[in-house]
Amino acid sequence: MKKHLLVMFLLSALAVVANAQENPVAWSAICSARTVHPGQKFSAKVSARISPGWHIYSITQAPGGPTLTEITLAARQPFTLAGFVIGPLPHSSYDANFQLETDTYERTAAFRVPIVVAAKAPSGAKAVAIDVRFQACNERTCLPAKTVHLSAPVRIIAAGTLSRNPTGAQKQ
Repeated sequence: MKKHLLVMFLLSALAVVANAQENPVAWSAICSARTVHPGQKFSAKVSARISPGWHIYSITQAPGGPTLTEITLAARQPFTLAGFVIGPLPHSSYDANFQLETDTYERTAAFRVPIVVAAKAPSGAKAVAIDVRFQACNERTCLPAKTVHLSAPVRIIAAGTLSRNPTGAQKQ
């Protein structure tokens, strides 16, 4: 019985390690505002949690080497970028594998994504669709670049729309 439990524990631990090897970066997104109005600017915070020993390349990585991290908004939604994505200062060092200077993030990285709501956006609960393209590497290998699709909830309240205030009374 003890051997069986030990084997189950070891298999579970190996599964966790294998998942970290296949998906060494966990992404999340949250909006700075819970409610917005047509034409309003707000931002989303996109965060990366990077497994130990791994890194991703910065949003400012020069061309000719690894895939830089790129954060965009998906098409066909009532939201567009309202400026440049702002990220943390990367760690710069020479990478012998690429034979050039690379800019990387390790452990964590958080980005500010400026967004504007379309002027004619309808009212209702929406989700800002955010796409992140990145490449993760460790000392021995680089995974192929991939795109993850994130969403961050927000409610659009158009002009003239009735909404409830905290006391429950109707307001215009």
